[in-house]
Amino acid sequence: MILSSSIGIIADDLTGANDTALQFFLKGSNTEILLGYNDELQNHVNVGTWAISTETRNIDKNDAAKVVYDTASVLRDNLNVEHFYKKIDSTLRGNITYEIFAALEATGKDAAVVAPAYVQEGRITIGGYQLLKGVPIERTDAARDPGAPIYESYVPDILKKPLGENAKSMVDSIELNVIAKGAGPIAQKLNEIIAAGKKIIVADCVSTIDFEQIVLAMQKSQYDILPCGSAGLAQALAPFWLGDMKVNKATRMVPRLPKLILSGSASNISALQIQKLENEEDYSNKSYFLCLTLKDIIEGINENVIKRICDNLVQDNIVAVHVCNVLEEVKTDEAKNLLIDEGITKEALSKRITGYLAELAREIKKRSDFILITIGGETSRACCEAIESKYLQVADAILPAIPLCIDSSAQLIVTKSGNLGTATTLVEIIQYFEHHENV
Repeated sequence: MILSSSIGIIADDLTGANDTALQFFLKGSNTEILLGYNDELQNHVNVGTWAISTETRNIDKNDAAKVVYDTASVLRDNLNVEHFYKKIDSTLRGNITYEIFAALEATGKDAAVVAPAYVQEGRITIGGYQLLKGVPIERTDAARDPGAPIYESYVPDILKKPLGENAKSMVDSIELNVIAKGAGPIAQKLNEIIAAGKKIIVADCVSTIDFEQIVLAMQKSQYDILPCGSAGLAQALAPFWLGDMKVNKATRMVPRLPKLILSGSASNISALQIQKLENEEDYSNKSYFLCLTLKDIIEGINENVIKRICDNLVQDNIVAVHVCNVLEEVKTDEAKNLLIDEGITKEALSKRITGYLAELAREIKKRSDFILITIGGETSRACCEAIESKYLQVADAILPAIPLCIDSSAQLIVTKSGNLGTATTLVEIIQYFEHHENV
């Protein structure tokens, strides 16, 4: 039985909105992603799942709360959304606590269950601690995020930190010894905790079965609960909200076009993915890699760079522009002095990189047709805005957390979080197009 097809996802960045929206698309829901809650909503017919990217990860916490509150209100009042999902980063970056409270206030839910694990990507929550492939998140690339660094791995403390002393008592957790017993005991524990006045409940999760039992428990609970988590929890939730909706399994065919990869991520996994693609012999004769330097970013794009890219962006070639070496470069004395002379902080440098790649996308779009592949949440958003994408529609699944989208002007776009995937993810994305291109 279909419980509802009216679903609203609120995410703090575009890649998160996309990978979560994909989970509902895979269960048969026509799914669209808006780049903001003020976007025009005309001509959006038969949409069952909406996702809105609020871009609030790196802004003031009070401003983030207001944007999330307004977004939830738009979803409820303008789009008649019945089921809300608050997407949060699985490495706990951003204004998570303030955004959850804002979503609770706007939706009128009794409490939020926070399950930040993404088991399929090696991210689990155990004893309240968030681990990435067995490593506490404070020791991973996430800890070095210039806009939203992570300094601890115990999720309840991360959520309590922005709150005053009185409010901290509203955060609680359900650990694995309860989760492992199944939906009944979890629901009972939820009822007890919420009855005691708790508003945010962190749930341990180490397997997809745990996700399923958490979702079952939320359905069984006597309270109206707001689910908050990664695409992993959304995947378990989709069948409950969409029921037996028919899934269209038709093979998607795409035009044969060159691929433009723009990566603003300096994470180790992004560097490995770029390197793996560059070293792939199958693409050695039809690929061009441009590794940007700190000087390139500071000086901005020029006609020579644009010409080099466009000259190589032909047929089904691959052009990748990335910043994989910048993180190491800024550790040198020469780079540090250059940044000081220019008055550029690490956070400002991150914005410079995003702006550079967005301007590149805009200029190349004027001259060439291509399939756009972006890496990094801020990069993805900025590039979509630069080429005037008004909204994205999920068209297919390239990988379990990576959708193929088509924008308002029929531009094909793939977005990937900088910390997501394995070393071969970029190669697999290119292989998808090889297998689905019109010859």
